[in-house]
Amino acid sequence: MRELLARLERLASRRRVVPPLARYKVVTPAEYARVHASSVRDLERFWEAQARRLAWDRPWRRAVEGRPPRVRWFVGGRLRPYYNVVGRRRDEGLWDRVAVIWETEDYVVRVLRYGDLDRLAARLACAMRELGVRRGDWVLVYSPPTPMSVAAMLAALRLGAGFEPVFTGFGYRALARRVTGARPRLVVASDGFVRRGRVVATKAVVDRALRALGLDVPVLVLDEHGVDVELVRGRDHLASEAVEGCDDPGPEESVDSDHPIFALHVGYEGGVGRVAHPAGGYLVQVSAVTRWVGVRPRDTVFCTVWPGWITGVSHGIIGPLMVGAATLLYEGGPDQPSWDRWWELVERYAVTVMITTSSALRLLAARSRPEAYNLDTLKVLLVTGEPLEPEVWEWAYRRAGTGRTPLIDSRPGEASGRIPVVNLYIQSELATFVTGETLNLVFTWLAPGSAGTPIPGFHVDVVDEEGRSVRGRPGRLVLRAPWPSTPVEYPPEFAAAWGRGLYDTRDLALMEGDGHVYVAGRRDCVLKVSGFRLSPAELEEAAEAVEGVRRAIAVPAPDPERLEAPLLVVEAPSGVDPAEVRRAVREGAGPIADPRCVAVVDGLPDLPKGELRR
Repeated sequence: MRELLARLERLASRRRVVPPLARYKVVTPAEYARVHASSVRDLERFWEAQARRLAWDRPWRRAVEGRPPRVRWFVGGRLRPYYNVVGRRRDEGLWDRVAVIWETEDYVVRVLRYGDLDRLAARLACAMRELGVRRGDWVLVYSPPTPMSVAAMLAALRLGAGFEPVFTGFGYRALARRVTGARPRLVVASDGFVRRGRVVATKAVVDRALRALGLDVPVLVLDEHGVDVELVRGRDHLASEAVEGCDDPGPEESVDSDHPIFALHVGYEGGVGRVAHPAGGYLVQVSAVTRWVGVRPRDTVFCTVWPGWITGVSHGIIGPLMVGAATLLYEGGPDQPSWDRWWELVERYAVTVMITTSSALRLLAARSRPEAYNLDTLKVLLVTGEPLEPEVWEWAYRRAGTGRTPLIDSRPGEASGRIPVVNLYIQSELATFVTGETLNLVFTWLAPGSAGTPIPGFHVDVVDEEGRSVRGRPGRLVLRAPWPSTPVEYPPEFAAAWGRGLYDTRDLALMEGDGHVYVAGRRDCVLKVSGFRLSPAELEEAAEAVEGVRRAIAVPAPDPERLEAPLLVVEAPSGVDPAEVRRAVREGAGPIADPRCVAVVDGLPDLPKGELRR
C-alpha cells in the first residue's frame, strides 16, 4: 500500500493543458460536470439514445432490469451482431472502404476492404458451421492480430456463437485453463508468426495444451504465415482447405440482447475467472465509446494492444469496424528493426488515432525518435492499461504529439504539443474505457498524470471504506451503477466485487474536485505487468510444476518500465535452480509472466497463500 500511495503522489499534478487541436472543443470543468451529472441522473434514457444508433430486429421492451451483479440491458430486444459490426457497411454504400491493414514484421502487407473482410468472414463461417459451430457455442481464438483471426471472430458472430481471444503471450498451461473455462466447440489457431526475428510456434502451444487436457476439440489452423505445422488427423483442419467450395455461410444470426458474444478470462488473486459480455449492451457501449474518444468513419486506428486483452478487442477491432474506420494490425516486435517501427507505421499508413499502453510509452520515450517521422495525421494519442506518469505524458505530448505542421498556435520547432494525449481507464469487466477526456463528446482540460474524468454514462466515483464519496484523498475506485455491458456470465470474484450497490474495481485512486481521477493500481495482489492483468495463482501453479518445488508465492514488485514485475518465492527444501523455475513460468504461464527474480527458500510460513502474498 505504501508503494501505491507514493505512486499517487508522483502522479498528482496541478497542471492543466488545452491542446491546440482541441482549443475550440474544450469546455470548463463546470460545464463538463453538468454534462456528466445529466447522463448519470438518468442512465436508462442516456444509453437508450445510444442503442437507437444500432440496427435492431426487435426493439427492447425495457432498458434495464435486475439487481447487480445480475443485470440485463435492452431486455426483449434482438439484433444481429455481425450486421451491426460489418454487414451494415454494405447498406451504407461503404463496401469498398478499407477495413483492415495488416503488416508483418518482415514487411508483408495485406489490405482488406469491408467487402473483402465480409467475404473472408463468410467463408470461415461456412467452414466453422461444417465443423459443428452453432448459435450459442464458443470459439476460442489463439492467434496474433491478422486478417484471418479478425475474420474468425467475426465469423463466430455471424453464426450467433461467442468468441474468446487468447493472448499468444500466454503459455500452454494458461491456454489449457482457458480451454477448460470456455468449453469451446472449436479452437482457431495461427500456424505461427515471426516476432523479434524468430518464429512463435502458436499451433504447437495449442497441441500441448490439448494434450495436457486430453481433449480432442477440432482445431482450425489459420495458415496465412506459411509456417509448417504438424496436423493431427481427424482433429486439425487447414483454413485454406476448409473454405474451399464453402460459399454458403447461412444467414447472419439474430440473438437476444443478453446473449453472450464475447468473453475473456480475467486475472484474480486466486486464479482466472471467465467474464462474458452481452450482445446488445456490449455493442451499444463499444460503438458509443469508440466514437466519443475520437474515432470517426475513414479514420485509421492503430491499436498496439493485441486481442486477448480488452482494449485490443473493443477498441482495436470491434469499435473501429462499427464506426466504419480502418484498423491497422501489426504482429511484430515494436523494436524491429528499431524502436521507431511504430512511428514508421503511423507515417506510412496515415494513422489518425493511435492507442497504446503506458509501459510502451516508457520504452519509446527512452529509445525512439518520433520527431524523425511525419506524424501530422495523428489527431489523438490514447493511452491505457496503467498509470501514466506526468513526465512520460509530457514526452508523448511534445515529441510525438507536436507534428511538423503548425496548427492554430502550435510551434513544431519548439515541440510545444499539438494533439491530445489522453490517458483512459479500462477493465475487462467494464468492456470499454470509463474515464478519459472524450474528443468527440465533452472534452475538458487535460491533467497530466491522471486517467481523465469519468466518461458520461458511467457513474465512476472514489469512495472510502463506508462507501462515501471522497475528494482529494485516496480511496476505492468504484462504479455506482451498472453499465450496458455488465457481464452476463461471471465468476464469484465479480459477484463479490458488488456491495452496498457499488462495483469495486479493486484499484486505489484519488479524485480531485474537478473530476480528474488518478489511479495508482491494484489494492490486492493481482499483478499489473505492462498493462496486463495477471493472476499470481497462475504463476505459482507453473512454478510448482518444477520437481522439488513444494510451494510458490508470486507477488508484484515495482518495475521502472513494466510498472510491476512478478517476484517469485519458492519453497524447495532440497534446492532447485532458479533458472529452471523461471523457464517453467515462461513456458507454462507465458513470456509476459517472466519473473523479475526467483528466490529459493527452505521453508515458507504455514499460512494460506492469500496471507503470504500480503
